[in-house]
Amino acid sequence: MTKHESSAITLSSSDAVKARNEMFNMLGNYPATPEETERSLGLFLRGSLLARILGVQEIYKQIVDLPGIIVDVGTWRGQTAVLCENFRAIYEPLNFNRRILCLDTFEGYKGFGDKDNPTTLHQDGTYGVGGEQYVAFLKRLLELHERSNAMGHNCGKHTVIAGDCCETLPRFFEEHANEVVALAFFDLNCYEPTKDAFERIFRRLVPGGIIAFWQLTRGSAVQAEGRYYADEVIGKLDHTLKRAATYPGLCYLKK
Repeated sequence: MTKHESSAITLSSSDAVKARNEMFNMLGNYPATPEETERSLGLFLRGSLLARILGVQEIYKQIVDLPGIIVDVGTWRGQTAVLCENFRAIYEPLNFNRRILCLDTFEGYKGFGDKDNPTTLHQDGTYGVGGEQYVAFLKRLLELHERSNAMGHNCGKHTVIAGDCCETLPRFFEEHANEVVALAFFDLNCYEPTKDAFERIFRRLVPGGIIAFWQLTRGSAVQAEGRYYADEVIGKLDHTLKRAATYPGLCYLKK
């Protein structure tokens, strides 16, 4: 499994990284019962991670009145999908039609081409999480979140698919021709898969629907989302673009 960039790249000071590591170690040694520890995880949630959660919340609240599924393209470990299931339970607990589709190779980046600039930290295999074994883990985790939420008897709504999204996404839409999209998150970092998935999803995006990008304005070596947006979206598709108030790196397009 290739290490991902967070093991080498950070905007935090060395002192902040040390504090973060110490907090994480304190979680593993928290002097409480398992029941109390499970209820106290907020003690160890650092501000930058909370900012990401609030950014997803900001976007989710804007689709509550819209029909359609949520698509998480490049879901990695599935944290955004889990957050969306929990926001569903909070803001629309009776909406059992709000299904989540998670797409990833689960074996790391795949599909760099001529318009990409892979590096030692961004290459085929980076962000791999174990392939099909992780698919089973994430499916189970999503179902457990459903079961622990209100109306938890209605579970198993969400789908996790492994493979190249250029193949899995069109297959999904062919098999589910009725599905429209209310919200999609993109975190692919490869130009051609980003282009293919965006165009397929945008065609099914309901009016007022949202496509969110985790890497749109990122200044690092791999700039697939920003490059595709500049090449194919600005001036060509009718939309608005904003950034999340708490997490500026999370930008979202509204149809």
